Amino acid sequence: MLPYAAAQQTEENDLAKLTVIVEEAIEFIAEKSGLTGQDTLQILEEFSVEEIRSEKHASGKSFNASKFNKALDKAIRSIAYATGLNTSEISNIFTGEKHAAVDSIVLRLREKSRQNRWSLSHY
Repeated sequence: MLPYAAAQQTEENDLAKLTVIVEEAIEFIAEKSGLTGQDTLQILEEFSVEEIRSEKHASGKSFNASKFNKALDKAIRSIAYATGLNTSEISNIFTGEKHAAVDSIVLRLREKSRQNRWSLSHY
């Protein structure tokens, strides 16, 4: 077992890496859809992935939904690969707290990822 300081440093490194992944995902979606990063984050917070994909949303923002969806798919794959979470879990985290900062989203992704690993390790 790692000493507390080493474990804390590992956790901080993991959070920093996940923060970069989430920020890059949001920037990628924004770039491909013609939105700002903040507008992209607001849409992800406001609507579930399923609503965005089916284009059953009314964000008031003008953007290319097709390009947004393609970029969203790639971004979710990147986040899923880093966390081991599925699309539904990632969508719930993004929509779980309105007006969340990236740091809050990262912490919730990390916590859900840990919960999944913990429960699987007991089988």
